[in-house]
Amino acid sequence: MSAQAAEKILHVVAAIIERRGAILLAQRGQGQDQAGLWEFPGGKVEAGESQPQALQRELDEELGLRCRVSDYVASSTLHLPGKRIHLHAWRVQPEGGEPEAREHAALCWVAPCQAQTYDLAPADRPLLQAYLDLLARFHADA
Repeated sequence: MSAQAAEKILHVVAAIIERRGAILLAQRGQGQDQAGLWEFPGGKVEAGESQPQALQRELDEELGLRCRVSDYVASSTLHLPGKRIHLHAWRVQPEGGEPEAREHAALCWVAPCQAQTYDLAPADRPLLQAYLDLLARFHADA
C-alpha cells in the first residue's frame, strides 16, 4: 500500500459567523491541538452529513447557537503526518441568542479586517483572506 493510499482524509467545516459587520473568532483551549490559536468555529463532517448540516450540528454543540448557513466561501488543505484535512468555510448568520464558549477558551467579535491581527490557526488564514477578498469584490460591485 502506498503512503498516499494510507493517508486519512478528513473534511472539516468552518463557520464565518457574521453579525452587524463583525465576525466571530474562537480561541482554542489548553490541551487542544494548536492551543491558544484563534479559529473559525466548526468541526468534522460526519458520514451522511452535508457540509451545512455539519456546521449546524457543530455550532449547536460548540456554541449553543442556532444558525442559517448561507454561502460557501473557500477551502484550504492542511497536510499532517498520516492525514490530509480539507477545511471548507461557509458564511453563517446566527438566528438569535449569544454564542457560548462551550469548547473554546474565549470568543470574540471582530471587524473582518481586524481578524488578521489575531494569531489564527494556519488552516484558517487562507479562509480569512478568501472572505476578505469576497467582501472587497462585493463592495466594488455595489
